[in-house]
Amino acid sequence: MLDPTAERIGRERNVEIRRCAIERIGWDTYIEKAALTLVDRTEDPGNPGCLLELYDSPGGWGSPGRILLAVNGSLERDGTRRRYGLPVPAWAPSALDAAGWTYGISGSDYSRLVRRT
Repeated sequence: MLDPTAERIGRERNVEIRRCAIERIGWDTYIEKAALTLVDRTEDPGNPGCLLELYDSPGGWGSPGRILLAVNGSLERDGTRRRYGLPVPAWAPSALDAAGWTYGISGSDYSRLVRRT
């Protein structure tokens, strides 16, 4: 997608094109321009110094749900840590519950992690 905007990203059905477009403009810009609603934010117990952020999914993304914004537990080749958004169920009440769901465990179990990758 050339010249991505929050509106164009919101209409994009292809998840990989959408992901690349968001990464191109940056998650912070996308969240602001798309006016995403923050549901919950907490420290990531399995990724010290990083946050988990849970947002309601914008319209046009297909099935209703939420987006868990997380930071990769592993370094990229250039030494940075990539932020990424994961689709999670709409029933997830907290960022910890959403993160736990991605691993097939409860939010309370996820909260006891020492380190994730």
